[in-house]
Amino acid sequence: MVGKNQRTTDLVQWLLITVIIIVVSVICSLGYFKIDLTEEKRHTLTNSTEQMLDDLDDKMFVRVYLKGSYPAKWKNLEQSIRERLDEFRDLSDNVEYEFIDIYESGDKTTIGENEATLVEKGLKFTNIYNEDKETGSKQVQNIWPAALISYKEKVLPLQLYKSDNPDPSDAVINTSINNLEYEFSSKMRELMRREKPSIAFLEGHGELEPIETADWTRSLQETYDVTTIKVNDQVNALTDKLPNSQYRTPKYDLLVIAKPDSLFGQREKLLIDQYIMSGGKTLWMIDPIKTDLDSLSKQQQTLAMTNDIGLYDMLFDYGVKANRDLVLDYQCDIIVLDAGRDGNNRNFQPFNWYFAPLTFTNEALHPISANLDPVRFDFVSSLEIVGNSPDVLKTPLLRSSEMSRIQKAPVRVNTAVVNFDINHFKESPTNLRNLAVLLEGEFDSNFKGRLNDSLVKSPDFAYKAKSLPTKMIVVGDGDIGRNKVQPIDGMFQPLPLGYDRNARRVVFDNKDFLMNCVNYLLNDEALISLRSRTIKLRKLDEG
Repeated sequence: MVGKNQRTTDLVQWLLITVIIIVVSVICSLGYFKIDLTEEKRHTLTNSTEQMLDDLDDKMFVRVYLKGSYPAKWKNLEQSIRERLDEFRDLSDNVEYEFIDIYESGDKTTIGENEATLVEKGLKFTNIYNEDKETGSKQVQNIWPAALISYKEKVLPLQLYKSDNPDPSDAVINTSINNLEYEFSSKMRELMRREKPSIAFLEGHGELEPIETADWTRSLQETYDVTTIKVNDQVNALTDKLPNSQYRTPKYDLLVIAKPDSLFGQREKLLIDQYIMSGGKTLWMIDPIKTDLDSLSKQQQTLAMTNDIGLYDMLFDYGVKANRDLVLDYQCDIIVLDAGRDGNNRNFQPFNWYFAPLTFTNEALHPISANLDPVRFDFVSSLEIVGNSPDVLKTPLLRSSEMSRIQKAPVRVNTAVVNFDINHFKESPTNLRNLAVLLEGEFDSNFKGRLNDSLVKSPDFAYKAKSLPTKMIVVGDGDIGRNKVQPIDGMFQPLPLGYDRNARRVVFDNKDFLMNCVNYLLNDEALISLRSRTIKLRKLDEG
C-alpha cells in the first residue's frame, strides 16, 4: 500500500513538472523576456534610459569595432556590449548595430587604411598581450574597444575601455562592462540634443589653471561645450540683451568659479549677480581660508589666513554663509611624513591628515551625492545655511563626520596635528558640518536697494532685483576639482582627478561628485541615475 501511494505521488510530481515545463516553453515562445535576480539590478536598464530610447524618432546606428580573436576577458566585454545593445534594440526598433573586424581582410594596406580612418574619427586602439598557443610567448595586438554612433547625419566616437593597461584585471574589465549603459546612453543623448549646453570657467582672479582641471574638463567636454571667460567689467561678458527682450539672457548655461584668490570688484560682482538673476546656473568652489602650502612643505607649519575675495556677502544673501575656518576631521586621508632616521635611511610613515576630510555617502542627502566612493577635501571650510526665504530650497550635499572640529582664522597649520588621537575629536562632540550645499529657487539680488536709479532704470543694463528660477552649488574647498600633475619628458601632464599617489590609482570620487553637480544644475538628472549605480564584482567560487 505504501509503495502504491509513493508511485502515485511520484506520478503527480512528474505530471506537475511536465506541465510547468510546457507552460514556460509556451510563454518563452511568445516573445523575449528576462528576469533580473541580481541585487543591484545589473541587467535592468534604468527608467531614464528606457525613456530616452522611447524618444528616438529616427534610426540610431552603432558600429562596434571590438571583434576578432583575443583573450577571454576581452571576449567577455564584446559579449556584454552585444547583450546591452540587444536590450536597447528590444526597446526601440530605431536602434541597429553591427560588429566590425577591421583586421579580417589580412591585407596590410587595407588594415592600415582602416586604422587611419578610425583614428581620424576619434577612436583609440588598445595594445593588449595575446599569448601564442604554440610558442607560449606573448605578442602585442591592437584591438578597438570602441564604437561610432550615428544619428540624423551626426556621428560621435565612443570609447568603451578607457584604461592604458594592456593586461587589465577582471575588475577593470568589469568596470567597463558596468559602465556600458551609462556610456551608450550619455553618447546617444548627446546625439539627440539639438545643441550642447555651455559651461564657462571664470578667469582673472587666480582661479585653477587649465592643466589643474584638465581631467574634469575632458569629461565635461564629452557632453558640454566648455570655455573660459574673463568678465573685465564688460556688461556683455556673461549675458546678452536680445532685441525686443526686456531683460538679459545668460550667454552660458553654467558658470564655474574655481578657487579664486583675489578680490572681485563691485562691478564684476554686479555682473555675476545679474547673470544669476537672469537664470544662469553657478558652481562656486571657493577657499574662505588661504593656505601657503609651500611654507608648510618647507617649514612643517604655516599660517592660514582669510582669503579676501569679496564674494561672501553675495553667497550670504543667496543663502550660504562661508565660515572663515578650517575643518579638521578624524575621518580623513593620510599624509606620509618623515618620522626620523631608520639606520642610514629616513623613516617615512603614514599619518592621519586631519586637514583632509573624507566624506562618505552611505546615507545620501540628495541624488547628487548618492552611491559615491569617498570624496576628498583639502583645507575645507564649513558652510552654514542662512536666511528664511520661502523661495529658496537649501540642501546639504556633503558633510563632515560627527568627529570633526573647526579652527577659526587665523589657523596655525602644523604637521604636529598628526599627533592628535581620537580622544581629541571625542572631547566635545559636534554637529555635522556642511561642506557642499545646493540652493534652488528664486534669489534676491545682492545689489537690491544699493544701485542708483539711472542704472536700475537703464533699458540696456536691464537690472533684475529677483532671479528667474535657477540653481547654484557652493563648495567650501576650491581644490575639490583640482587634479595632480606630474612631469613627463620635461612637460607637466595631468593625473586623473581623485588619483592617490600612495595607492597609485583613483581612490576618491571627486570627479563623479562634480559631474553629478553639473548634470543636476544643467537638468541632466538622468545621467546622475546612471552614474550612481553601484554594481559589485562577484568572484567565482574558489571552493
